[in-house]
Amino acid sequence: MNKKELKKLIANRKETVDGLIKTVEKSKAISVSGTLYCIKQHGRVRFYIKEPNDSRLHYQSEEKETRIKSLATKTYATMLLNTAKKEQSQLSKCLDILGSETNGEDFDKADIDLVYDNLNEGIRNNVSPSRFTDEGYAQRWQEEKYYNRWMKSDYSFETPRGEKVRSKSEWMIACMLAEAGVPYRYEEIVAVSPEFKLFFHPDFTVLNKRTRKVYYWEHFGRMDDPKYIEESFMPKMNDYYNFEFLPGEKLLMTFESKHHPLDTTQVKRLIENYLF
Repeated sequence: MNKKELKKLIANRKETVDGLIKTVEKSKAISVSGTLYCIKQHGRVRFYIKEPNDSRLHYQSEEKETRIKSLATKTYATMLLNTAKKEQSQLSKCLDILGSETNGEDFDKADIDLVYDNLNEGIRNNVSPSRFTDEGYAQRWQEEKYYNRWMKSDYSFETPRGEKVRSKSEWMIACMLAEAGVPYRYEEIVAVSPEFKLFFHPDFTVLNKRTRKVYYWEHFGRMDDPKYIEESFMPKMNDYYNFEFLPGEKLLMTFESKHHPLDTTQVKRLIENYLF
């Protein structure tokens, strides 16, 4: 995660906290008169209320449930408001420290993920990005050895990286991933449950360099073929769901049929939404 993304996350959190503060301050919950006390006696919780300008605690029987709930809500809302204001202050300080990408050079200079790109070309060509940076992490992930399915002779579509893929649609996806700078592995064998000899081999294993999250990308290419649906698509989807490889969380999918070829706009949207 680079610095700009960190700042974005903090800003989003502050927006949530700001909204909470405004909502609680406008609510009637914190303006209810009185303070609720809970005292456990003989294994039971008993409720007492202290009214304004009265030092005594007045016992509240269970019949006064509405009054108890009202003051319990006030207690929670008051604590929530006070804590939210403290968090708001902390988040504001973080944003002040991080600065703004639009109002000065210091912001860019204090970002380790930008150092490699800003190097003189001659120096950059003779070093590798640090593994602690997004680019360095992605490079090492891409270079890691992995096991994939046996490449059959009929894999005749060669990608810009020189690997052979099964179909023209997979070739298009590989090209778009490479063009977008998304690290990927083709048909990696993923050990899901070795004890039950269950291994997935998704078409692509892809990495979001910014979040360092891995997704598995499946392209289903014969959705108009009933036999393919019954013998390939459904068993594979059942396995994915059973082991919590859920769409949008771990699993990305594209589809096509004879009359509806792969839509590259959908591929682009998946890349932009999950892999940038």
